[in-house]
Amino acid sequence: MDNRSKTTAEVTKEISSLKQKIEELKQSKSAAKRVSKTAHESEEYFKAIIQNSSDVILVLDKLANITYASPSVKRILGYRPDELIGTRTLDLIVHDDKPRAITDFSRTLLVKKGLIPNHFRMKHKNGTVGTFEGIGNNLLHNSVVAGFVMNIRDITDRKLIEKELEKNEKKYRELSIIDGLTQLYNSRHFYVQLKIETERSNRYGHPLTLLFLDLDDFKAFNDAYGHIEGDHVLARLGQVLKRCLRHTDSAYRYGGEEFTIILPMATSKNATFTAERIRKKFKKETFSPAPDQSAHMTVSIGLAKYKKKEDITVFVDRVDQLMYQAKKNGKDCVYCE
Repeated sequence: MDNRSKTTAEVTKEISSLKQKIEELKQSKSAAKRVSKTAHESEEYFKAIIQNSSDVILVLDKLANITYASPSVKRILGYRPDELIGTRTLDLIVHDDKPRAITDFSRTLLVKKGLIPNHFRMKHKNGTVGTFEGIGNNLLHNSVVAGFVMNIRDITDRKLIEKELEKNEKKYRELSIIDGLTQLYNSRHFYVQLKIETERSNRYGHPLTLLFLDLDDFKAFNDAYGHIEGDHVLARLGQVLKRCLRHTDSAYRYGGEEFTIILPMATSKNATFTAERIRKKFKKETFSPAPDQSAHMTVSIGLAKYKKKEDITVFVDRVDQLMYQAKKNGKDCVYCE
């Protein structure tokens, strides 16, 4: 009786264990189905993202051959995806940008990081050229780069806007430092540049000379002929200054009829030669402020060499006083220390 009871208990236990295993198997199959369903849904989700991406998505092998191209390539570059399979990405890049693209591509073979973001121009199937931004990631197999996934975005319009903004910024920046009448730099920019040049002179011991010019009897000319004719004189002086200077020199309208010139790497002797040239050239200019009338104008020039560690305002005032000394000495002359 005990043996039969024992056998029954054992059978009951085995049946219970078998039921448990069957239940676990059902749950395992259910979980597997859920995982499979989730994986399928994820695959479909990411496939939908790629298929509907506004950017071009390319999969490349490590020789830069295209193994996959998203449908958006037709809209952006004019090619059907199947037309690009097996072709090299570099064949789409314009000739001048290829060396840089090859260098960047080669560098990515040596690292396990993503592709370096870069800008390059690509050719549309119809022959037009656009600017694109490329960024992506390496595809690794056993820690070795096996290929790349690239996201390519058309930034042609953005680049055109950026270029226009840079152009306008440069224009406005120039307008902020240029005197509209004489087309010389203004006094604000004079002090910026003078600070740069004095610091360079202090650092390297290079000579630096400054000129101050003032039109002689300009008020009398304005009173006699009017401000419009006076403006013609100022504009003409600006032209003369530009013609007489080296490319390293810079001229400024300091204010009213007063001008200043920075002469880097110029000794007092060289600067005196430049000042005399300006004085003589301008004196030869003929003005016709009224019918059947001609006039000549002159300038008085002060000249001084920068002293090491000298304060800028002291330097400017010193040269300005030398210019007034030229006025006192009879005008139409160069006065230096």
